[in-house]
Order: sequence, then C-alpha cells, then structure tokens
Amino acid sequence: MKLLILTIALLLSGCVVYPINKTLQPEAEILVTDVEGKPIQDAWVSLISSSYPYGLEQMRRGDKTSDRGEASFPNIKEWRTESLMIHGSNVFFWNWCVVKVGFETHTTMWSSGNDFQPQYNVILTPGESTPCPEEPNKIGRGL
Repeated sequence: MKLLILTIALLLSGCVVYPINKTLQPEAEILVTDVEGKPIQDAWVSLISSSYPYGLEQMRRGDKTSDRGEASFPNIKEWRTESLMIHGSNVFFWNWCVVKVGFETHTTMWSSGNDFQPQYNVILTPGESTPCPEEPNKIGRGL
C-alpha cells in the first residue's frame, strides 16, 4: 500500500521521466498549381512545426517547388525525455505557407496534428504576395 501511495505521489509530482520518439516533422508533399491547374515552379513552400502546450514554433523547413509544382519534406523524428506534468507533454502540429510573387500567399492555421494534411494541394490565385509569418508565437493562434 505504501508503494502504491509513493508511486501515485511521484506521478502527480511530475518526477517520472520517460523517453519518447517524437515526430517533429512528418513526411509531407505539396502540389502547387494556378487556377487553371498548371503547376507553379519556384514557389517557396515552408513547413512549419509548432508544439503545445505553448503553441510556439519549433522549426521551419523550406523548399522551392519543382517544374511539376511539387515539393517534399522528409520525416524528422527525435528521441526526447518528457515528464508527467500538469500542462501535459509536447504535442506537435504543422502548417503550410506558400509564397510566389504575383500570387496571394497561402497559409494554413491548423492547431492540431490531426488537421494537418501531409499530401496537400494548393491552388494559388493571382494577387499580392506577402512573406510567411515570422512570429513564432502566432502559429496556430490566428494571425
């Protein structure tokens, strides 16, 4: 009984540390086309990784689209140690940002890893392009 009480006390205090293999960035592909369905070459695509409990940006990877309008990103995992805390563990989520001069910038604002689409198609419309948001604490919180 004393062992059970001690175990529960340790769990509640956050002293239990455990290893976990976290996906920092999933394997993902994007296809960028115009409104006529033609591939857009040399669009700058950013895959932005953020995490809760604070919703802060953790990393950002970028690539230009090919002549077929495609860009791909590798799966990145990392072994980490976490502890049981009141605020919970780090939970990652991802968003896309696509910029091409002469087209409106496309940015997703998902706040859950379940919303992320690893095979994503974007149709860019003509308009003014703006840079991807740089403020790390605004990802997933609405710009």
